[in-house]
Amino acid sequence: MRVNPLNDGPGRFRMGPHFIYDQGRAVVPVGVHYVPRSGPDWPWRTGSGEFARAFRDIAAHGLDTVRIDLLWAALEPREGVLDEEHLKTLDRILDAAAANGLTLHPTLFVGGEVGDAYWDLPWASGINPHSDRHLLDAQCAHAARLAERWSGRRELIAWDLTDEPPFWIYGDSTSDEDARLWTHRLAESLRLNDPNHLITVGTASQEVDGGPFRCDVVADELDFCCVHPYPIYSPELYADRLESRRMTHAAAFETALARGAGKSVMIHEFGASSTQHAPDVIAHYDHLSCWSGFGAGAIGFYAWCWIDAEADAYGRAPYVRMPHETQFGLVDADNVPRPRLTSLSDLRACLAGFDLERCASDGPRALASIPVPREYAHPYAQENYGLDDAPAGPYVPSEQSWDSTRDVKPLIRGLLNAFVYSERAGMPVQFPRETLDDAWPTTPVTVLPAPLTSTTNSLLHVRTSFWQGASNYVADGGVLYLSLSAESAIPELHRFAGVRIKDRAPVDEDLRLTVVRPFGGFAVGDELSLPGGSADLHGRGVELEAEGAEVLACTAAGAPALTLFTRGDGAVVVSAYPLELMAAATPDAHDDDRVWRLYRFVRELSGCRLPVDLDDGELTRGVLTGNGGGMLVATNHGPDAVEVPIRVHAPSEVHTDSLVVHSPDRTGDSDSTPGIREGMTVTVPAFGARIVTWNARPGA
Repeated sequence: MRVNPLNDGPGRFRMGPHFIYDQGRAVVPVGVHYVPRSGPDWPWRTGSGEFARAFRDIAAHGLDTVRIDLLWAALEPREGVLDEEHLKTLDRILDAAAANGLTLHPTLFVGGEVGDAYWDLPWASGINPHSDRHLLDAQCAHAARLAERWSGRRELIAWDLTDEPPFWIYGDSTSDEDARLWTHRLAESLRLNDPNHLITVGTASQEVDGGPFRCDVVADELDFCCVHPYPIYSPELYADRLESRRMTHAAAFETALARGAGKSVMIHEFGASSTQHAPDVIAHYDHLSCWSGFGAGAIGFYAWCWIDAEADAYGRAPYVRMPHETQFGLVDADNVPRPRLTSLSDLRACLAGFDLERCASDGPRALASIPVPREYAHPYAQENYGLDDAPAGPYVPSEQSWDSTRDVKPLIRGLLNAFVYSERAGMPVQFPRETLDDAWPTTPVTVLPAPLTSTTNSLLHVRTSFWQGASNYVADGGVLYLSLSAESAIPELHRFAGVRIKDRAPVDEDLRLTVVRPFGGFAVGDELSLPGGSADLHGRGVELEAEGAEVLACTAAGAPALTLFTRGDGAVVVSAYPLELMAAATPDAHDDDRVWRLYRFVRELSGCRLPVDLDDGELTRGVLTGNGGGMLVATNHGPDAVEVPIRVHAPSEVHTDSLVVHSPDRTGDSDSTPGIREGMTVTVPAFGARIVTWNARPGA
């Protein structure tokens, strides 16, 4: 997916097709968010000296960038009046970053930060700054003043419009249109006064919560987008241990989902609290989040956060109310490093050693697509209804009154679990947005897990007219995978999939599918045990009748459960059960789950492989390519080392004598092994990563 850069001016940093460029060289910023030990209300408690000391330590550990908060109430204690003394403090902080070779990423208009903290404005308390037009004008003037002051600062890598909008106390009163206008006005004010710096906004959970600041709403105004993946705060999606597969895929999933809006994506915050998880467990989680996220397309990383809160801060808000927030640090309150700091330092060292232009500048390569419904990106848009060419009166969908607060989580559960299965199957996915012309993806495989196949709630499923393209997609060689639920409804399903829905499936507490035809590593007689017993239509399967499709597995009653239908040069695989939503309801589901083999079978039907691969279901693999080569990023999300031979599946594209294996091992001693030959065994350690780079063959 190509990016259309907004900033291509004379500044030090600019956007390329995928990465940020520093004076013409593709770079991946790797750093940390700094909050002083005394707490997030730092302007009233400490000064620039503490920042300077921390910056020296951060640089000494090999990191190259720092994100900091600019507290609105401290900068603008009275409307329209910026505090000059505090501005001088911030000037000194910028100077300290430059002196230590760090770039600085300032976050504007911070009020809410850490736990339930929100420092409101003394002169505009209780007013939503995203929707109030007068307050928006004030913010534009504020941003313009800062842009004028710091436009020549070479250490400033990018403006962050604010942290985790909508501001937490105004989440329910901020609309998509509010978010779009707020982002547009602020970005415009910054660019008018500072055309030299990039602009983003540090959003959290907007994609998975369906929030107003999701990338589909604001991406057009930004140079790159951000995600703050915190699966620990979404138990309705991740009822898992921190080291579980679904948890450690969260950053990659959110990156891939956000990239579907059309801009490059940075993993802008991540981490977990040492009050709740052991430091080595957090290091494993961070390591896998970053490397699998990079393989999915992430262009930078800012860990939350540098240092723990000091004990004297425990009795003050926000820490007195949220004890877990005291210990997210890469170092503890006494400056003693934790294992996650070594992991982050290794990440930066390894990435800095790559020629990213040569091997990754085009971004990630996908073998499969999971379409995202039009309603997710453009809810209730008039053009969605297909009535523009008819002389009808205004159309108002009753769905708005039936379900005024549509829950996006069933959709996200389906997408998330399909993503994990696909990645394990060696089938990297992208999330293209559904279009009004009902165009089908151009990837060899299209995956449509429930609830994309459902009806009733238009937020959760593709447009009915989308299905009219299925026959041609398959006939032209595409491979289509569908999972069905008792909520599914697909016109003409039998014509392109060779099956009909007969009825809702019986509710069975012990649901076992028996393989009747070998596929994906399953032998005849093998059983797949699934969580059953759901009366919810989204979690309940259907009874199928085969009309030309071959049965791969059946229920205990003999009903078709998994089927295969070939049409033209392509194929359709159908599951009678919503496997992905069933996994969503099971804690730690992907740690002991063989369903990924079904996805591998789907990939094999397409005949498509990664150009270079370490093909093992314990590993997640992502591939990036550049103008002179490529890169395979393999992450081991399990507790045991994996030994696997390296395979080259595109010898016309890959110069096989150029293979190099890179080993970022969380030890501080990342290294590279050149001279690798096809068939040689590569060991990927437990919770570890291996990166394979190669040169393209001339003329490839």
